[in-house]
Amino acid sequence: MGRRKWRKGPHITSLDELARQEVVFWWDKPQSKGWFLSWQFRMASQAIQNGRVIRYAMPEGSSCRFSDEDILRAERRLRTEPTLEGRQELIKLLNRIDPGGGDVHDVIDRYEGKGLY
Repeated sequence: MGRRKWRKGPHITSLDELARQEVVFWWDKPQSKGWFLSWQFRMASQAIQNGRVIRYAMPEGSSCRFSDEDILRAERRLRTEPTLEGRQELIKLLNRIDPGGGDVHDVIDRYEGKGLY
């Protein structure tokens, strides 16, 4: 059996965010977009309202000083892909440009202000 690619992240709180994901955790198991897009709208809405069932799938083994919530904020702001590779690259980018102080928005401001992208 291979090495794990994903770990549980924060809870997903909207259908828009659910639809944007390539992989999510359903209870304790990662599920692909094809699996959860076949759900009925009502079931998906109830699962999100429950608040304890669906979580973001975050890359396993990637270290960063920022929280999972900060990484997801950076993903939305920079419009990076919500895939394993996209999140791994985002974490590498944040680690590379992080001066060690401030929040994730300060780091992104620095990144955008210097035209590093």
